[in-house]
Amino acid sequence: MVVLALIALELVCLYVLGRRLLDGLVGDAVRAGRPRRWATWTLLAPGVTLHEASHAAVATFLGGRVVRFVPFRPAPMRGGGVLLGEVRWHPSPIPVLGGPVGRALVGLAPLVLVPGVVYAAGCALVPGVALGDLPHELPAALVERPVDVGALLWLFVALSASIGLLPSRIDHQDLPRALALLALAAVAWLVWRGGIDAADGRRLITDAAVPATFLAELLAPPAAVAAVGGLLLRR
Repeated sequence: MVVLALIALELVCLYVLGRRLLDGLVGDAVRAGRPRRWATWTLLAPGVTLHEASHAAVATFLGGRVVRFVPFRPAPMRGGGVLLGEVRWHPSPIPVLGGPVGRALVGLAPLVLVPGVVYAAGCALVPGVALGDLPHELPAALVERPVDVGALLWLFVALSASIGLLPSRIDHQDLPRALALLALAAVAWLVWRGGIDAADGRRLITDAAVPATFLAELLAPPAAVAAVGGLLLRR
Protein backbone atom coordinates (compact mmCIF):
# COMPACT_ATOMS: atom_id res chain seq x y z
CA MET A 1 0.00 0.00 0.00
CA VAL A 2 2.87 2.37 0.73
CA VAL A 3 4.29 1.80 -2.75
CA LEU A 4 0.91 2.48 -4.37
CA ALA A 5 0.57 5.70 -2.37
CA LEU A 6 4.05 6.73 -3.52
CA ILE A 7 3.15 6.06 -7.17
CA ALA A 8 -0.02 8.13 -6.73
CA LEU A 9 2.01 11.01 -5.26
CA GLU A 10 4.50 10.81 -8.15
CA LEU A 11 1.67 10.94 -10.67
CA VAL A 12 0.22 14.01 -8.95
CA CYS A 13 3.62 15.72 -9.19
CA LEU A 14 3.92 14.81 -12.87
CA TYR A 15 0.42 15.86 -13.86
CA VAL A 16 0.22 19.07 -11.83
CA LEU A 17 3.76 20.43 -11.57
CA GLY A 18 5.13 18.62 -14.63
CA ARG A 19 2.44 20.12 -16.84
CA ARG A 20 3.16 23.56 -15.42
CA LEU A 21 6.89 23.11 -16.07
CA LEU A 22 6.48 21.98 -19.68
CA ASP A 23 3.89 24.65 -20.51
CA GLY A 24 6.05 27.30 -18.86
CA LEU A 25 9.19 26.31 -20.75
CA VAL A 26 7.39 26.25 -24.09
CA GLY A 27 5.61 29.54 -23.41
CA ASP A 28 8.84 31.27 -22.41
CA ALA A 29 10.61 29.88 -25.48
CA VAL A 30 7.94 31.23 -27.82
CA ARG A 31 8.22 34.73 -26.31
CA ALA A 32 12.02 34.72 -25.99
CA GLY A 33 14.68 35.46 -28.58
CA ARG A 34 16.14 32.90 -30.94
CA PRO A 35 19.09 31.76 -28.74
CA ARG A 36 16.88 30.94 -25.76
CA ARG A 37 14.25 29.37 -28.00
CA TRP A 38 16.78 27.06 -29.62
CA ALA A 39 18.25 26.19 -26.23
CA THR A 40 14.79 25.18 -25.00
CA TRP A 41 14.10 23.11 -28.13
CA THR A 42 17.48 21.39 -27.67
CA LEU A 43 16.54 20.52 -24.09
CA LEU A 44 13.11 19.21 -25.02
CA ALA A 45 13.97 17.36 -28.24
CA PRO A 46 15.17 14.02 -26.80
CA GLY A 47 12.27 13.73 -24.36
CA VAL A 48 9.60 14.64 -26.90
CA THR A 49 11.15 12.25 -29.44
CA LEU A 50 11.01 9.40 -26.91
CA HIS A 51 7.43 10.41 -26.07
CA GLU A 52 6.23 10.23 -29.68
CA ALA A 53 8.26 7.09 -30.40
CA SER A 54 6.58 5.32 -27.47
CA HIS A 55 3.15 6.11 -28.95
CA ALA A 56 4.23 4.76 -32.33
CA ALA A 57 5.89 1.64 -30.87
CA VAL A 58 2.88 0.59 -28.78
CA ALA A 59 0.42 1.36 -31.59
CA THR A 60 2.44 -0.84 -33.94
CA PHE A 61 2.88 -3.58 -31.32
CA LEU A 62 -0.90 -3.74 -30.81
CA GLY A 63 -1.49 -4.19 -34.53
CA GLY A 64 -2.22 -0.57 -35.44
CA ARG A 65 -0.75 1.34 -38.35
CA VAL A 66 1.22 4.56 -37.93
CA VAL A 67 0.44 6.97 -40.78
CA ARG A 68 2.33 10.04 -39.56
CA PHE A 69 5.30 10.25 -37.22
CA VAL A 70 6.87 13.60 -36.35
CA PRO A 71 9.34 13.02 -33.49
CA PHE A 72 10.08 16.70 -32.84
CA ARG A 73 9.16 19.78 -34.83
CA PRO A 74 7.77 22.72 -32.84
CA ALA A 75 4.94 24.40 -34.73
CA PRO A 76 2.26 26.89 -33.58
CA MET A 77 -1.30 25.57 -33.36
CA ARG A 78 -4.37 27.44 -34.55
CA GLY A 79 -5.99 27.56 -31.13
CA GLY A 80 -2.79 28.73 -29.48
CA GLY A 81 0.10 26.80 -28.00
CA VAL A 82 2.83 24.84 -29.71
CA LEU A 83 2.73 21.33 -31.14
CA LEU A 84 6.09 19.77 -30.36
CA GLY A 85 5.61 16.39 -32.06
CA GLU A 86 2.87 14.24 -33.48
CA VAL A 87 1.85 10.64 -34.11
CA ARG A 88 -1.21 9.72 -36.15
CA TRP A 89 -2.23 6.09 -36.30
CA HIS A 90 -5.07 3.77 -37.20
CA PRO A 91 -6.15 1.39 -34.42
CA SER A 92 -5.75 -2.35 -34.66
CA PRO A 93 -8.59 -4.25 -36.38
CA ILE A 94 -8.62 -6.64 -33.39
CA PRO A 95 -11.64 -5.57 -31.25
CA VAL A 96 -9.96 -5.34 -27.81
CA LEU A 97 -6.62 -3.99 -29.06
CA GLY A 98 -8.35 -1.50 -31.35
CA GLY A 99 -10.95 -0.46 -28.75
CA PRO A 100 -10.74 1.86 -25.75
CA VAL A 101 -8.29 -0.39 -23.88
CA GLY A 102 -5.82 -0.50 -26.78
CA ARG A 103 -6.17 3.20 -27.48
CA ALA A 104 -5.62 4.01 -23.79
CA LEU A 105 -2.47 1.87 -23.79
CA VAL A 106 -1.13 3.82 -26.75
CA GLY A 107 -2.05 7.13 -25.14
CA LEU A 108 -0.41 6.35 -21.79
CA ALA A 109 2.63 4.59 -23.28
CA PRO A 110 5.08 7.48 -22.59
CA LEU A 111 4.36 7.31 -18.87
CA VAL A 112 6.01 3.88 -18.58
CA LEU A 113 8.07 3.37 -21.74
CA VAL A 114 10.01 6.64 -21.58
CA PRO A 115 11.32 6.06 -18.02
CA GLY A 116 12.00 2.46 -19.02
CA VAL A 117 14.12 3.51 -22.01
CA VAL A 118 15.97 6.07 -19.85
CA TYR A 119 16.68 3.35 -17.29
CA ALA A 120 18.00 0.98 -19.99
CA ALA A 121 20.16 3.76 -21.44
CA GLY A 122 21.54 4.49 -17.98
CA CYS A 123 22.49 0.84 -17.52
CA ALA A 124 24.41 1.06 -20.80
CA LEU A 125 26.06 4.45 -20.25
CA VAL A 126 26.68 4.66 -16.50
CA PRO A 127 29.55 2.43 -15.27
CA GLY A 128 28.75 0.02 -12.47
CA VAL A 129 25.05 -0.46 -13.28
CA ALA A 130 23.54 -3.37 -15.23
CA LEU A 131 20.06 -4.25 -16.47
CA GLY A 132 18.09 -5.74 -13.63
CA ASP A 133 19.53 -3.43 -10.99
CA LEU A 134 17.01 -1.20 -9.28
CA PRO A 135 16.74 2.29 -10.82
CA HIS A 136 17.93 3.99 -7.62
CA GLU A 137 21.37 2.47 -8.22
CA LEU A 138 21.90 4.80 -11.21
CA PRO A 139 22.21 8.04 -9.18
CA ALA A 140 24.18 6.12 -6.56
CA ALA A 141 26.69 5.05 -9.21
CA LEU A 142 27.00 8.65 -10.43
CA VAL A 143 27.89 9.78 -6.92
CA GLU A 144 30.37 6.98 -6.28
CA ARG A 145 32.23 7.09 -9.61
CA PRO A 146 33.78 9.85 -11.75
CA VAL A 147 31.27 11.26 -14.23
CA ASP A 148 32.34 10.56 -17.81
CA VAL A 149 30.94 11.62 -21.18
CA GLY A 150 28.48 8.73 -21.27
CA ALA A 151 27.10 9.60 -17.86
CA LEU A 152 26.73 13.28 -18.82
CA LEU A 153 24.89 12.30 -21.99
CA TRP A 154 22.57 10.09 -19.98
CA LEU A 155 21.90 12.87 -17.47
CA PHE A 156 20.90 15.20 -20.29
CA VAL A 157 18.56 12.64 -21.88
CA ALA A 158 17.11 11.77 -18.46
CA LEU A 159 16.38 15.43 -17.73
CA SER A 160 14.80 15.95 -21.14
CA ALA A 161 12.72 12.78 -20.81
CA SER A 162 11.55 13.79 -17.33
CA ILE A 163 10.05 16.95 -18.82
CA GLY A 164 8.65 15.40 -21.99
CA LEU A 165 7.20 12.09 -20.82
CA LEU A 166 3.79 13.34 -19.65
CA PRO A 167 0.95 12.18 -21.96
CA SER A 168 -1.03 15.07 -23.44
CA ARG A 169 -4.69 15.70 -22.66
CA ILE A 170 -5.84 14.04 -25.87
CA ASP A 171 -3.89 10.91 -24.90
CA HIS A 172 -6.32 10.38 -22.01
CA GLN A 173 -9.57 10.54 -23.97
CA ASP A 174 -10.06 6.75 -23.94
CA LEU A 175 -8.89 6.20 -20.35
CA PRO A 176 -12.34 6.41 -18.63
CA ARG A 177 -13.89 3.84 -20.98
CA ALA A 178 -10.82 1.60 -20.72
CA LEU A 179 -10.94 1.64 -16.92
CA ALA A 180 -14.68 0.89 -16.97
CA LEU A 181 -14.17 -2.09 -19.28
CA LEU A 182 -11.28 -3.41 -17.19
CA ALA A 183 -13.36 -3.05 -14.02
CA LEU A 184 -16.23 -4.99 -15.63
CA ALA A 185 -13.80 -7.70 -16.75
CA ALA A 186 -12.35 -7.94 -13.23
CA VAL A 187 -15.82 -8.26 -11.67
CA ALA A 188 -16.80 -10.91 -14.22
CA TRP A 189 -13.63 -12.86 -13.45
CA LEU A 190 -14.27 -12.72 -9.70
CA VAL A 191 -17.87 -13.88 -10.17
CA TRP A 192 -16.73 -16.72 -12.44
CA ARG A 193 -14.15 -18.03 -9.97
CA GLY A 194 -16.36 -17.56 -6.91
CA GLY A 195 -14.62 -14.62 -5.29
CA ILE A 196 -11.18 -14.26 -3.82
CA ASP A 197 -10.03 -15.56 -0.46
CA ALA A 198 -7.50 -14.11 1.98
CA ALA A 199 -4.65 -16.29 0.76
CA ASP A 200 -5.23 -15.25 -2.85
CA GLY A 201 -5.39 -11.61 -1.81
CA ARG A 202 -2.07 -11.79 0.03
CA ARG A 203 -0.48 -13.55 -2.94
CA LEU A 204 -1.72 -10.90 -5.35
CA ILE A 205 -0.29 -8.14 -3.16
CA THR A 206 3.04 -9.96 -2.81
CA ASP A 207 3.30 -10.63 -6.56
CA ALA A 208 2.56 -6.97 -7.34
CA ALA A 209 5.04 -5.57 -4.82
CA VAL A 210 8.21 -6.00 -6.90
CA PRO A 211 6.95 -4.48 -10.19
CA ALA A 212 5.19 -1.70 -8.26
CA THR A 213 8.43 -0.85 -6.45
CA PHE A 214 10.33 -0.87 -9.74
CA LEU A 215 7.72 1.45 -11.31
CA ALA A 216 7.87 3.80 -8.32
CA GLU A 217 11.65 4.08 -8.71
CA LEU A 218 11.31 4.66 -12.47
CA LEU A 219 8.88 7.52 -11.87
CA ALA A 220 10.85 9.06 -9.00
CA PRO A 221 13.33 11.12 -11.13
CA PRO A 222 10.70 12.68 -13.44
CA ALA A 223 8.46 13.35 -10.43
CA ALA A 224 11.36 15.10 -8.68
CA VAL A 225 12.15 17.18 -11.80
CA ALA A 226 8.47 18.09 -12.08
CA ALA A 227 8.26 19.09 -8.42
CA VAL A 228 11.41 21.22 -8.41
CA GLY A 229 10.87 22.75 -11.85
CA GLY A 230 7.17 23.36 -11.37
CA LEU A 231 7.68 25.07 -8.03
CA LEU A 232 10.60 27.20 -9.25
CA LEU A 233 8.60 28.23 -12.32
CA ARG A 234 5.90 29.72 -10.10
CA ARG A 235 8.29 32.34 -8.74
